Amino acid sequence: MKKNDFTQHRSISSVKCGWIQITAITAALLLSFSLTNAQSDNSDFERIKLGNKEVVYAGLSLSPDGKTLAVSAKKMEPIRLYDLQSKELIKEIDAGKWYPGSRINFSATGKYLLLQELNFADLIENKNRKLNFEVVDVANGRLVLKFEDVQDVMITTDEQHVLSLDGNEITFWNLADGSKKKTFQVEGACDALAISPDGQQIAISHLVTPAQVKADKRFHKKKKVMKMALKYKQLVSFYDVSTGKKAQTVSEYYDIVYRLRFSEDGSKLFVFQLPHIKVQTSKQTLTYVSRVDATTHEPLREGLTSQAVGQPDIRISGNKQYFAINSKGNRHQEIHLYDFEDGSLLKRFEMGSRIFEKSAEGEKLIKDSRPSFLFLPGDKEILIAMGNQLILWNINNE
Repeated sequence: MKKNDFTQHRSISSVKCGWIQITAITAALLLSFSLTNAQSDNSDFERIKLGNKEVVYAGLSLSPDGKTLAVSAKKMEPIRLYDLQSKELIKEIDAGKWYPGSRINFSATGKYLLLQELNFADLIENKNRKLNFEVVDVANGRLVLKFEDVQDVMITTDEQHVLSLDGNEITFWNLADGSKKKTFQVEGACDALAISPDGQQIAISHLVTPAQVKADKRFHKKKKVMKMALKYKQLVSFYDVSTGKKAQTVSEYYDIVYRLRFSEDGSKLFVFQLPHIKVQTSKQTLTYVSRVDATTHEPLREGLTSQAVGQPDIRISGNKQYFAINSKGNRHQEIHLYDFEDGSLLKRFEMGSRIFEKSAEGEKLIKDSRPSFLFLPGDKEILIAMGNQLILWNINNE
């Protein structure tokens, strides 16, 4: 290593030997039913043009003040910052220049950008993933920290530190000078970490141990299920930041956890997970997003699914009334809009052929399989980047 973003969730309490695999089929049926009954809204959108240079978009992020749009692109392009209102280019930053492009996020006040290289394959079976990250100072474009071949990286809410997960080691780095502050070990750490907004606790995904399944009464006289849990499941534990000691392990067995994120108020932890390929029960891979009460560390039953190609993103609107996730329908990539309170699917936007028809200027339009999107200020529109297209979807078209 170098320095310089609702369907019933699967429960461990399900009965019989098939419980550890079962609900992918149920979730797929529920997802299909909800999509069939949700309104498809492709009528109210417009294409947005940024600059004169054609790029293939990879990621979008909006500054906390809602004024600056950060854009990453494929084919080793620099990060570009635009004034959201005028659409004028503010600056280019010589960072995130990976061929597949980067996932991009502003820090809490917008002082830094965290860039993660987008891999063609998000997860590698039976071993920890290796990703590249960069932390950039927005004001001067300076590369502050660089991480190579690590599992995960996060910037703390107070913007004082960066956390990295490298093997079994969690390290705090000072953003001011790039020095190492402290580190602690988590045996069997996997691919994801998250730190709470108040900086008091860290959530980490890790392997299941034989001692844990033997001590769990739910596995009593279920040796086959126990073996499956050891091979294909993971756990999530909370750790105290000040001591590095484990506070509690969530009493839920998850699939392969590739991302963990706290809600803005710190009350919930989102767990993004994918079933191991050997226990998938549907032709289309389903990604599950589960929730944990971050205060009691108890799993919550509400969750949702996505059929996205690669890791889906979840975006919550500024007014907390909606959340959106990208998925895949029968034919096209889609953005699904949900009611945040009751989890009902309100609308879905198909990234269909009409969007990729030849433009009036005669330019060649490029399709892609990984949309990036975000809510715009006012929560009436969602900006979607896919291929070389920027699409403005009006979700408040009553």
